[in-house]
Amino acid sequence: MPIDTVIAEGISVKGDIVGSGAIRIDGKVEGNVELSKGIILGEKAEIIGKLKSTDIIVYGKLTGDLECRDLYIMESGRLEGNLTVNRFSVEMGGKYSGNLKMTDNEINLKQKLEEKKMKSESDQEKING
Repeated sequence: MPIDTVIAEGISVKGDIVGSGAIRIDGKVEGNVELSKGIILGEKAEIIGKLKSTDIIVYGKLTGDLECRDLYIMESGRLEGNLTVNRFSVEMGGKYSGNLKMTDNEINLKQKLEEKKMKSESDQEKING
């Protein structure tokens, strides 16, 4: 997956990250991450929040729920939270603690992102009068 954005090791982010591209996170994030094309958590990544994307690859640590089509938990990956996935694989040594729900539903993030954007714009118009 081509990466659009990188949060490097040593960088901390507090707040939600939402977008239509793919991201690699090697730093720390306290907040929800929702990208339509993919999320990679590097070995040094520490996330506290929810992850949502089509494909997620976990080398680092996530504390929070996760929703995706394809999940890959690598040898160094650690997840603590509930997982909702279509398919997943866990490398020898990878760990997760929580509930697993497997679904056949395709996660249509692009549509959901557009709905959020339209609602946000509508709310802004109401505020501005």
